[in-house]
Amino acid sequence: MDSPADLNVLRTERQIHRALAHPALSVWLKETLRSAMACEPLRLGNDLELLMHLLGPWAEARIAQDQSTARTCAMQRP
Repeated sequence: MDSPADLNVLRTERQIHRALAHPALSVWLKETLRSAMACEPLRLGNDLELLMHLLGPWAEARIAQDQSTARTCAMQRP
């Protein structure tokens, strides 16, 4: 009989494989998921935490910058 941990791994791997099959998923994310699945889990968890701290704020700042630029452009239109 599979343990709850085994079942959780199987469930999450199925979710990853469904995501990989989705045509709208970016090539970057597909390559990242495939690469991550080959990593040692503890190291991967540490890397994910670092990515979240680095890329999360960067993405938020870029989105805010893009929105600010779009508002400025819209206000300059006659």
